[in-house]
Amino acid sequence: MRLQIRHGFEPTSTLVLTSTTSIFVDIRVLKPILPEDVEELPNKGGPARRLEWAFGGKSSSQKIGGPPIGTDNENENAETDLAPTHSIWSHWVDSKYPVAATEIPFDEGDMYPQADGRTLEHGFAFNDKAGRILSYEEMWSDVETKACYPSTSMFSIVLRVQNDAARVRGLVVRVGQFCQGILKQGNDVTVERWEFVEQLDESENVIGGEWTRKVRVGDLFLPCAATFNPKELEVGSKVSFTDYHWVVEELVEWTD
Repeated sequence: MRLQIRHGFEPTSTLVLTSTTSIFVDIRVLKPILPEDVEELPNKGGPARRLEWAFGGKSSSQKIGGPPIGTDNENENAETDLAPTHSIWSHWVDSKYPVAATEIPFDEGDMYPQADGRTLEHGFAFNDKAGRILSYEEMWSDVETKACYPSTSMFSIVLRVQNDAARVRGLVVRVGQFCQGILKQGNDVTVERWEFVEQLDESENVIGGEWTRKVRVGDLFLPCAATFNPKELEVGSKVSFTDYHWVVEELVEWTD
């Protein structure tokens, strides 16, 4: 389970949420580049050009030259904490490709933990602008997972909708204080990003807070708000809106 942000000389606001079962949603929104881009991040449905890329699916990692991470054979010696890993992200839904497309290019890279806590990703991927496979490097930081006041628990939640006959696929992932969703219907794509914004007193103690939408591109409905009240959810139940029936696939609670 991870919260990750991409940074460096970065033209996008990028956040990746990965659940305890390695289901992820990755949303990359372009920062303002034109005079008419009055919003720091689009939050009212458009313009669609501000969505650089969004996708979701299943991720996996293994130490380079070693067994998959999380297996009984994994070397848990602290000396291997900076050992590189190889990661693969399988795109189950992708803003750039049709629903259930089989031609989505591979997405994998080698992850090199840095002494400052960040992680350098290096790999090769298809670049749609260049029309060919190019090498790339990205720098990532993990974000601390927090409980959302007044709860003292943290949650990992996954909702999924799928109707390939109607060309519909969607994922919503909440990890701690963040929630992101992507829904694709035909050629229409909608994404949202939410964050629990804490209210602090003069001593910077948390005394309240509320879920606040930070990004919205598109016009379809996403049930992100359903994850804000996890006590009303259970694995296998559905969150329905019109013809969309989102299944609760994961609901994990923990405390520090």
